[in-house]
Amino acid sequence: MSQYKFSGHETFHCRHFWLKKGYDFNQLGGDQRSNDAVVRLGVGKNMVTSIHYWMKAFKVTNSESSEITDFGHFIFSSNGKDPYLEDIGTLYMLHYNLMTNLNQASIYSITFEEFRKTRIDSEFTAELLFEFVARKLRVERLDYSEKSLRNDIKVFLRTYQTATKRGSKSIEDDFASVLLELNFVNPIQDTFINAEQVFRIRYDEQPRLSKLIFLHALLDRYEGQESISVKDIQRDVSDKFLCNRDGTEKKLNDLSDSGYLVYKQDAGRKEIQFKSNLNKWDVLKKYYDEV
Repeated sequence: MSQYKFSGHETFHCRHFWLKKGYDFNQLGGDQRSNDAVVRLGVGKNMVTSIHYWMKAFKVTNSESSEITDFGHFIFSSNGKDPYLEDIGTLYMLHYNLMTNLNQASIYSITFEEFRKTRIDSEFTAELLFEFVARKLRVERLDYSEKSLRNDIKVFLRTYQTATKRGSKSIEDDFASVLLELNFVNPIQDTFINAEQVFRIRYDEQPRLSKLIFLHALLDRYEGQESISVKDIQRDVSDKFLCNRDGTEKKLNDLSDSGYLVYKQDAGRKEIQFKSNLNKWDVLKKYYDEV
């Protein structure tokens, strides 16, 4: 049975520089439980806890040991490829890490992979999302806190889209949101259900998603496998990037044309085969070398 988590962030969405701050703090031997963490990180006590949570949720640290992961070092070290999150490819990878971290950040995969498929045109309100998740948990006979779940949905929305009510503080917080540039969730102007704002999930070809970032995810998901069906890829990888079938076809064809894999159809079954000696970190390094 899956273990879901809808708390830990102290109701704060992840600000843009928090992951780098958290990484550097960790590398200097910092402990988020220590009395000086507030001073060294330059944030409030609850935000220290939130940074610790987001480090785990984005797989910058290991969820059990809090040690920095290979991904964390690759991006945020002194020689890291994108420590200040300036490249869209890094944001796609951070999103992918959330989507594959169900036990730490459950709302993301539940919303984008399960709930989205129940909505016409991928439109929803916060209340409809709450009702869906609450019903799912009841069916699975799992206890949950209504307050925690509602707060988690608020944080989810602030992670991907700007606030609908404007003020100097909200504008500052919006642009500080780490995944805002992905533009995955947007309010539909002047559209409400029961006085609640209606949002739309952007599920399309994801033209800004590099074929090499996509290939890195394929290698991460299917390490050691020889032949993978396109149907499985759509379910296991593409949908996590909110990439539709047309986008999947295009990226696989581009990867095939570039010599990274063989893309073929055999007896009506579309599948890929990786070329030998492909390493996911080498692929990622090549991506950053080219941008």
